[in-house]
Amino acid sequence: MKSTLARRLVDPVQKRPMQLLISDGDRNKIISGKLTAEDDSVYSIERGIPRFVLTRDAGQIQTKDAFGFKWKKRETYDSTAAKENATKWYLEKYGFGSLEMWSEHFSAREAVLDLGCGSGFSSSLWLDTPWWNGNAMWIGVDISEAIDVAQERLGQIANTHFVQADVMQLPFADGEFDTIFSEGVLHHTPSTRAALLSGARALAPGGEFHFYVYRRKGPVREFTDDFIRDQIAPLSDEEAWEAMRSLTQLGKALAETGAKVEIADDIPLLGIRAGAHDVQRLIYWNFAKLYWNADLSFEENVHINFDWYRPRYAHRQTAEQVRQWCDEARLSIQWFHEQESGFTVRAVKT
Repeated sequence: MKSTLARRLVDPVQKRPMQLLISDGDRNKIISGKLTAEDDSVYSIERGIPRFVLTRDAGQIQTKDAFGFKWKKRETYDSTAAKENATKWYLEKYGFGSLEMWSEHFSAREAVLDLGCGSGFSSSLWLDTPWWNGNAMWIGVDISEAIDVAQERLGQIANTHFVQADVMQLPFADGEFDTIFSEGVLHHTPSTRAALLSGARALAPGGEFHFYVYRRKGPVREFTDDFIRDQIAPLSDEEAWEAMRSLTQLGKALAETGAKVEIADDIPLLGIRAGAHDVQRLIYWNFAKLYWNADLSFEENVHINFDWYRPRYAHRQTAEQVRQWCDEARLSIQWFHEQESGFTVRAVKT
């Protein structure tokens, strides 16, 4: 932890400055210590990361632990193929013409808050490039122990900082940032709406909010998603990971058939559109998420299925809801990208 980060931190409850006490290190590299609030609340600094997790919500704790478990399995997402696959998808949905444009866009900002950074995977795609010049400050925040993995992966990149904290109780003053990036995180909280509003409070007028949230699917897919999530809830994370293998294997088998089907007319009751459909994708989008991508390893595919089914909080929303919440947060939408999987938004705080 660096002193430049310490100056931005406030008590997450009262939003007031705190007193810093360094136990190990110096102001340029704080390894351990504590931050004391005016009400005598104490927040620890451990392994160079300030820790502010206060939640007692059981669903949020389970979701936190699931992501901490997942992001520690670096061999299941850190390959070149996984990064190339993600980069292509992100560039399309966020509307950037190239990785260079994406990286330079964030480099030109003053301070970027990665809200729910996990292991830093999404930001690494534009941070760990020749175009990131370190002029902007990047602060990764995550509720889980994945923040330690993020520091391990990205800590040597210029002007990167790491905080363990809850999206709902951020240790930053209102209006502290000119940019917030939140890739697939807001829906993993007790309330997507409340998480969006919380993040928007940390954004200064004129600042940009880039985020992606899940989209509500058809009725059968929604039922299956919740059914499987409930079935694996009593399992440990290790057991839940193992349970994803059979789903992944079924997705692989369906994809390898190469079968297609022509649907003559829309089926509104199931939310299925007319047209030619790959059978694996037809089942994937409308009946059960059985992810399979032949460019990735089997374990990388298991990772993606675990990411979907394991968290207790994984809210899906409509376009109308997302637009309404942006209005509430005083976010003027500049870009709204709609996919079957979800909605990607770039908005400016008014």
